[in-house]
Amino acid sequence: MDLDRTPSEIAASAAEEIRALNHRTIKSDSYPTPPDLAYTAGHITSLVQRLSQTLQQMETGIHALDEGNKIRLADRHPSEVSENDVADAVSAVVFGLSTAREALGRAEPYLREANKVLNGLGGPWPEAGNEED
Repeated sequence: MDLDRTPSEIAASAAEEIRALNHRTIKSDSYPTPPDLAYTAGHITSLVQRLSQTLQQMETGIHALDEGNKIRLADRHPSEVSENDVADAVSAVVFGLSTAREALGRAEPYLREANKVLNGLGGPWPEAGNEED
């Protein structure tokens, strides 16, 4: 785990890996056996669980920036900005992050259930006479 990168760099790398997964699995034959699909589903379930924590920590981060007076509205001169304007922006960010976290929380049990069923599936039995010892 390379923790010398910035959060933004790590997120960009993660996004590119998901993009690669999407391109790699665009064809229906990308998963040769049910276990291949199950392993992928298990890792995606872990990803959703971890993303929820990431969003919570981003909420904590925006609050820390706000409490430290380290936020400004980039598109307006400070003389045109009230404390309420910044507070409204912070509230909008927190609302978006917490709503996304709640949505991930709703998706997680469905992913776990799909993964549970996938883990009970196997590929076809070998045909008679083609069995390997």
